[in-house]
Amino acid sequence: MMRVLNVNYEKCTGCRLCEMACSLGHFTLFSHWFSRIRVLKGKTFFHFYPQFCTQCGDAYCVRACPTGALEKKFDLVHYDRNKCILCRQCTFACPWGLIYPDPEMQFMIKCDLCGGDPECVKVCLQDAITFVDVEEGADIKQFSNVNKMEGGR
Repeated sequence: MMRVLNVNYEKCTGCRLCEMACSLGHFTLFSHWFSRIRVLKGKTFFHFYPQFCTQCGDAYCVRACPTGALEKKFDLVHYDRNKCILCRQCTFACPWGLIYPDPEMQFMIKCDLCGGDPECVKVCLQDAITFVDVEEGADIKQFSNVNKMEGGR
């Protein structure tokens, strides 16, 4: 059984606590620029969409990386900062642009599920973000946060 992040958009208030917890947990600072989750505002009033790497089964970012800095292991796309040359091929390959450079262009930022204990889930006061079990080989697209966005696929 594997675990994935799931979002109930009807519950998200756009408070962005998930962004702050993520950046604090990974970089010990409060900054949405360093967060591995991004909360986007929808087209209509009070619609918000938390976005994060969905750890795709056939991850385009992994295939696009020329140095092997991205590798799929145990249902997670791992990033090795020491192998990365910041070419941004992973960003261009990701259909949702959910791997991106830090503001100072020193490394790439992507969700790593906090080692199996996501900070964003812990701080979400509305329980909009949950960490759920899914069957191995399940259609992860149904859990994809991108899939349910306004105008999404």
